[in-house]
Amino acid sequence: MDDNMLLNLALDAGEIMLAAGAETHRVEDTMERILSMGGNNLPEAIAFSNVLIVSIHSPFSGPLTMTRKAPARSIDFAKICRVNDLSRRFTAGKIPIEEAYQQLYTIYNEPLFSGFWNIISYSIVAATFTLMLKGSWGESLSALLTGFFLGFFMRFLTKKKVPYFLTSLFGGGFAAFFALLCYTMGLSSQYNLVIVGGIMTLLPGVTLTNAIRDIMESNFLSGTSKILEAVLIATSIAGGVGIILSCYQGILFLLGGM
Repeated sequence: MDDNMLLNLALDAGEIMLAAGAETHRVEDTMERILSMGGNNLPEAIAFSNVLIVSIHSPFSGPLTMTRKAPARSIDFAKICRVNDLSRRFTAGKIPIEEAYQQLYTIYNEPLFSGFWNIISYSIVAATFTLMLKGSWGESLSALLTGFFLGFFMRFLTKKKVPYFLTSLFGGGFAAFFALLCYTMGLSSQYNLVIVGGIMTLLPGVTLTNAIRDIMESNFLSGTSKILEAVLIATSIAGGVGIILSCYQGILFLLGGM
């Protein structure tokens, strides 16, 4: 089996899993299992928040090491499960390395979700969280509309490749703006519940959960970086909401003084 091909296969699998939101120890375990198919080659795999490193000791070429920078992350548990299944079939000898390459390429190019379902999910999450917070049906309807248009807005920012943390900042600001718009139109009586329901779709819950799991697995560097990432995202969202609310209160103050 070609050593370079094996290293690239492990990196491809790790890249897909890391980009789909897998925790660090799962990524490392999958890459090491793939590398072990090269025989007694002392496989080593290290995964950080956005960097992958794999190494083997080839009897022909000596120690070989490859690194790769992982792309921006999203959440796609289906891809994680598919790569896991592929790695198990490959390590069991059920598929050759060439076929594994083709299947990983197919998994990599699969879209996350269609635009329609992505936008609908924003709406449903926002509305249901507002109801859970004991909001009225008016607030729930306002949150539904807020989530719907927020989904369009976030999709637009993603297509324009806006930086990650600015996307959270603008998303929080948009949710607050639309919630206030619904409030001024009389659709809701408590805009704060609508805002909270709207930003629930933006909060980094999976990132924080993976950070805790990484720390429990003694991956302190990756866990700490993910905690920092989650804090920065949450701060960006809160900053966007705070800016819009401050502007709204300022406008009310000016109108009240006239």
